[in-house]
Amino acid sequence: MSLPDKETALMQYALELGVSDVRITDVAKIPIDNQFAQYCREPGCPSFNRSKSCPPHVMGPDRFREFIKGFDRILVFKFDIPWSVLLSNDRIEVNRVVHETAANLEIHALANGFEKAVGYAGGGCKDLFCDHHPECRVLSGDGVCRHPSQSRESMSGMGVDFTRLAKIVGWDFSQSPNPKDSSTGLMAGSVLLRSSKIRLTH
Repeated sequence: MSLPDKETALMQYALELGVSDVRITDVAKIPIDNQFAQYCREPGCPSFNRSKSCPPHVMGPDRFREFIKGFDRILVFKFDIPWSVLLSNDRIEVNRVVHETAANLEIHALANGFEKAVGYAGGGCKDLFCDHHPECRVLSGDGVCRHPSQSRESMSGMGVDFTRLAKIVGWDFSQSPNPKDSSTGLMAGSVLLRSSKIRLTH
């Protein structure tokens, strides 16, 4: 199967998983800004330092810029979600689905012709999968991740400006929460893809 055919098949699989839309573009277009990872620390995200998938335990923007040189494409998917849901406790369930979707797409890509695939999601995994545990097992030193087939690292922790990336791939969405009307926001994830034509240089 040619690279375009493999990409089309992967996008179709994403739609079968229930995403609202999916796009694939070149990794060179990924907007990375160090301030997004810094926001996790100050003013302070509740997920900061609570799991292996969030800062300061991920590679961060500078190393991510080097890391993506070993890939050529990025798949980006989204779920269109009403702001009434995003501003409620139901957001947690949606975020869990985003992580699981990124993980499933990563696994599917690896099994269907891509030499390398790495999935990313939004938000930390601690409250999504291990909220009933006092600590992340990896950070506490007590063992390996409890949910390696579901949780994925944070895109914002890598400095990815997803608002800009969404515009690059042609998505328009409401950034002004208004739960009283039908406006929607989105929750999204991504998967880095490497075809056989390139090799990692690090």
